[in-house]
Amino acid sequence: MEQKELIEKILKLFNSEDRTLRLNEISKLLNIVSDAQEYLVLKSVLNELCLQNILLKSTRRRYSLNNFESHTTFEGIIKISGGAGFVILDDESINKVRIKKRHLNTAFDGDVVLIRILGSHKHRKPRGEVVRVIKRNEVEISGKIEFYDNIYFLIPDDDKYYVDFLINPKKLNGANDGDKANVRLLHWDDPMKSPQAEVIKVKQPTGAKNELMEEFDSILEEFNLPTEFPKKVDDYANAIAKPDIKMLLKERMDLRNELIITIDPYDAKDFDDALSLKILDNGNYYLGVHIADVSYFVPNRTDLDKEAFLRGNSVYLVDRVVPMLPEELSNELCSLKPNRIRLAYSVFMEITPKVVIVNYEIVESIIKSKRRYNYDEVLNIIETGIGDYSELLLSLHQLSAMLRESRFRQGGVDFESLEMKFKLDKDKNPVSAERRASTKSTQLVEECMLLANKTVAKHIKVQSKKYKLLAPLPFLYRVHDEPMPDKLAENLEFLKTLGLKFTLKTTSSKEINRMVKLFEDRPEKPLVHQIMLRSMAKAEYSPKNIGHYGLGFSDYAHFTSPIRRYPDLIVHRLLKEYNKKKPDKKTIDFYNTYLEEVGRHCVATEREAMEAERASVRLVQTFMARKYLGKEIDGTISGVTNFGIFVLMDDFYGEGLLHARDMRDDYYYYDEKNHRMIGKRNKKMFKLGGKIRVKIIHVNIEHRKIELEFVK
Repeated sequence: MEQKELIEKILKLFNSEDRTLRLNEISKLLNIVSDAQEYLVLKSVLNELCLQNILLKSTRRRYSLNNFESHTTFEGIIKISGGAGFVILDDESINKVRIKKRHLNTAFDGDVVLIRILGSHKHRKPRGEVVRVIKRNEVEISGKIEFYDNIYFLIPDDDKYYVDFLINPKKLNGANDGDKANVRLLHWDDPMKSPQAEVIKVKQPTGAKNELMEEFDSILEEFNLPTEFPKKVDDYANAIAKPDIKMLLKERMDLRNELIITIDPYDAKDFDDALSLKILDNGNYYLGVHIADVSYFVPNRTDLDKEAFLRGNSVYLVDRVVPMLPEELSNELCSLKPNRIRLAYSVFMEITPKVVIVNYEIVESIIKSKRRYNYDEVLNIIETGIGDYSELLLSLHQLSAMLRESRFRQGGVDFESLEMKFKLDKDKNPVSAERRASTKSTQLVEECMLLANKTVAKHIKVQSKKYKLLAPLPFLYRVHDEPMPDKLAENLEFLKTLGLKFTLKTTSSKEINRMVKLFEDRPEKPLVHQIMLRSMAKAEYSPKNIGHYGLGFSDYAHFTSPIRRYPDLIVHRLLKEYNKKKPDKKTIDFYNTYLEEVGRHCVATEREAMEAERASVRLVQTFMARKYLGKEIDGTISGVTNFGIFVLMDDFYGEGLLHARDMRDDYYYYDEKNHRMIGKRNKKMFKLGGKIRVKIIHVNIEHRKIELEFVK
């Protein structure tokens, strides 16, 4: 083979393979054996192409084509599932880069990595490879110690750790073969070798706790959730003195004699919002939303504040709450308990019968809640008209219904998601499961909170004009971007196959909501909501106000839950500071940078909390699946992939997987565009939202997985 011909073949190979290649892979693909003269020519040509910058050679002796995209690198945090990874990028042209297992290059879930885009694929999802691990995610890795061929290994519990860890006998720290343990990664530099680790904790022997309690505890370790507060933070919280109400009355609005109530779930312990309402002589509503004044008790940059920032939010697992603030604050000093004098931050809004805010006021206040309600009690009063302060609650319901109707009319999208509520016994074993449904009482609170959040965000524009600023004051908004056009278009095309004809004038949230409402009384409604939720972007915290697409609001911030969300605490501080005086340029410049950092951090902690909460729900559902083992059960197809069908089971809402490999009555192929799997011979079709009967054949508590078998 001539050198020119060989060069052409090499370049053609790299363009078609679209990945980095080792020398032996290149020779094999070009049918050149290692002991032939051509092999030496190949090595020489590759070196020459590298010298000419046509090819790149990595430190791990991998070759790649040196075009614009192949040498462009990006930094991000990698997430790994099922042996493959992905990195979300802050880039308009490339949002999500998928990374195959062979290109992970020693990266683990949560590591900060430098990645390189592989090849140019305009019509395919971008793929990449890890060039370098910049910073390791320093978390404990749980698993089982195994001894094999005179070597100790840890077999990880979670499949996001896709290799076993080698443990030197000197690093076992008392662990034995078969023990459950946590390890720390020591180093891993070569993907061809095993990563090395040391045992840092041997878990409690089996039988010391019940199995489910152990698994609940493992979720804390898996998501690196703290089990307690540092001593200095606890000491600080316990030393906080009760506020001097007499002194504070000089500078706060006194609302102690006003009729103010709280409405929360029956098992809530932290009450951070309360409501009041009057009907004015002009017929307008005067709504008061009163929020726990956490910022009074948590000064900026104290140990308490730093810990709250690190946590970012409270995490609500099935069996416990991991709070953002110590209980002394979250359940006591800040909590708006009935018949207790409490400090609040109040938003009063005068609203016309046509649902227009004509006036508002944001003030620091002192309140005394007259009654604590749970959602069921309020729902009963709404439906019967009978109960304590029924006139107030019925007026609040009337106003909230008007607010809700107006919001959807103006652009809010009404999606229903599947949320679960479990009842546990004293040993934390699940007794029952039910769907958490939206009711008139939950909607009452929701609409009042949304309006308060919207009002404080709009207030920043008013305050900026008052101070005659060219740009709005720095603020932390809750933003929600428009959906990705390609993804939305694809899902809308699928929805058109459900038998209901519709056309969209635009892709505005108002038009999307109009389309969703067409399916309101149809059996496909849950499927439509599920598909459309997949089309949506994720809401985030940002100082750049791009509006909230899902709510249809141009201005929106989180203000109403400072006990459990750090962004709300920041918003309270900013409102107070701007109310006192106009900030100088130095302060504005500082906040513009600082709020970017706070937003990114709180988005990360929020997503980690959501994953932990979902994991605890899956754990309980998997545990409940045990009593159905070997039994047939009806369900709904909740997902279709190339490797199988996910089924949401009717009795306990757990999701199981029916592997495609186990569907042996035919060869089934995956129709990605239409979210379905079709039999090649029998033409049997399994599509998203379809009903199916399955048998539970395997339950893995440790990995929170349920495996199914198809019942014909």
